[in-house]
Amino acid sequence: MITVHNCDVFYYLLTKGLQSVEKHKGLIFLLIIIQPVIDLITSITNQYSDVAISIGALFRTFVMAFLFILIVKYLLHNHRIMLFAFFGAFGSILITLIANYFLKSNFLLFPEINFALKTSYYLVIVYLSIILFKKYVLDRESFSKATTIVSLIVGGSYWLAIVTNTSINSYQYESVGYSGWFFSANELSVIVIVLLALTLLNLRYNKSILSWLAFVFIFSMVPMIGTKTALAGGIVIVFIYAIYLLFTYKLQVVENKQTLLFFGTVILFVCLSPFSPIASNTQNLNYEHSKEIERVQVSDSKNEQSSSLMVRILSSRHLYLQTINEDYSEANGIRKAFGLGYAGDYNEDPKLIEMDFFDLFFSYGLIGSILLLIPLFYLFLLVIKNLLPLSIEKVLLFTALGLCLGIALVAGHVLFAPSVMSYAAILFLAIGMELMQRNDGVKNEDS
Repeated sequence: MITVHNCDVFYYLLTKGLQSVEKHKGLIFLLIIIQPVIDLITSITNQYSDVAISIGALFRTFVMAFLFILIVKYLLHNHRIMLFAFFGAFGSILITLIANYFLKSNFLLFPEINFALKTSYYLVIVYLSIILFKKYVLDRESFSKATTIVSLIVGGSYWLAIVTNTSINSYQYESVGYSGWFFSANELSVIVIVLLALTLLNLRYNKSILSWLAFVFIFSMVPMIGTKTALAGGIVIVFIYAIYLLFTYKLQVVENKQTLLFFGTVILFVCLSPFSPIASNTQNLNYEHSKEIERVQVSDSKNEQSSSLMVRILSSRHLYLQTINEDYSEANGIRKAFGLGYAGDYNEDPKLIEMDFFDLFFSYGLIGSILLLIPLFYLFLLVIKNLLPLSIEKVLLFTALGLCLGIALVAGHVLFAPSVMSYAAILFLAIGMELMQRNDGVKNEDS
């Protein structure tokens, strides 16, 4: 049971204890390594039971409520203006829920509340990232250890699921792929992109066997999940690091054992990729694309030919976008200002567009989406202001962050996925930690 006294203690640890790592790094460390465990419990609960609310969802709801209290108390004492923005964003979520309860012809209570809770989790994580940005919440060694453990849990459980033939399929129909014991292949793809950048960062400072094993585990998942998101993101991050090593060591690559091991691992997986699910899915895409080109050539329509690539990328999301856009156009003033709620004006099974920023706009309207995006833009502004001077560590982390943003725009499963937002918070933590380390290094050199 959370009492006022307990809240005061944790509030002290968050605000006054930020300058002392030893007092609270154990809590942050635990919150990081417990993320894949929560995801696995949630997935297994959803897969093998008919319980409406999973243990993982309940746990994250409790964590969100706890963090909400801490954030309010911190902002009350340090950033009153930001507190008004915080309450304004939560107020817009509440207004949207209440307005659509009375105005929506078909209102399914549980999906609507569940979506509101996911939006609230996004909001809490963003504000928490703002508060903890560029603060010594963990030292580099502890952070490296935590993210290595997370990567080993994610990668180890993934391959154990495949070996024991208990993996969940990434797709229900034609495409193939494995999501291990994780429920959503799309969410897992984003998590793998984040962890891939973090494992490469760890290899920069800690070249232990566990660090290499964590990298191999995560990298080997890229072609096995079977999604375009995991493949494209994985290629971009590994390619950037490979180019950096080539420019750094040049002809001495063979002489450096760690660099040689990295390129050997990459070459091995490139050679094995044609036998992985992503190769089969790519062939299916090419076949479908050739059929599309034939159809377009028969109809002799240049507009259709130019849009075929976009259709492949969006995977029919444009159809849901068009439908919800029509719902929004026909909505009254209140719903245009505060949104249509979850999935627009559905009649049967509600379905999001799965393009997060469009989902955000249509769900929460013009006013609501502005209030919800202000803290995210502010957080990105903090990151961009510290972009220079560039280093490979910054480039890896910023690339992962940019990929997450792009995926949220095109493929979704970022802003409204609590598991992914948790890893996004870890990513922001890593960026802030790297900036602090760099600043301290500059100060030490000046002195």
